[in-house]
Amino acid sequence: MKIEERPNDNERDLESFRREELRRKVEGATSYDDLFESVKRVVESEIGRHRAGLALVLTDMPNTVGAFHPVGSNSIVLNRALINAMRVVIKNQKEINSFVFMVLMHEYLHSLGYLDEIQVRKIAHQISKRAFGAGHLTARMAIGNWLEMYPQISMVVQKLSPNSFERIDKFDSSSMRYIG
Repeated sequence: MKIEERPNDNERDLESFRREELRRKVEGATSYDDLFESVKRVVESEIGRHRAGLALVLTDMPNTVGAFHPVGSNSIVLNRALINAMRVVIKNQKEINSFVFMVLMHEYLHSLGYLDEIQVRKIAHQISKRAFGAGHLTARMAIGNWLEMYPQISMVVQKLSPNSFERIDKFDSSSMRYIG
């Protein structure tokens, strides 16, 4: 007896496999570079655009700001104080990684020329839903408000040093060529 496959079974299996693989990579990431490499792959596969040579800078900002991309620059500036507050409130590194992934993706989209905040949130949400699934934390964070999702963050006392910048040495490493 020959069993016929339903149409798209292989595609569904492949999509499910890719989602699981991406979830594992994001949840198990140990650096900003690891997370950003996943961001770049997902964004390129979903919208067909790529940019190389970005730098990551950490600085302290109020917890209402996740990050920003200075237009015309090659930098993403990430809120170190917010990430530290997340670490106090959320003891689960997988959740923190999902948050950082989402913030980096949002700013990466800005670096690709998407400047409208509402448009970027919608694109990030669509990409997250397709890449992780609609119910995944990353998809919910892409469209949600982290202060509503984690109200305890607003209670964490932040020691801000807004003029203290830290450049992350290993970031966007797949775009950097070896110079010997």
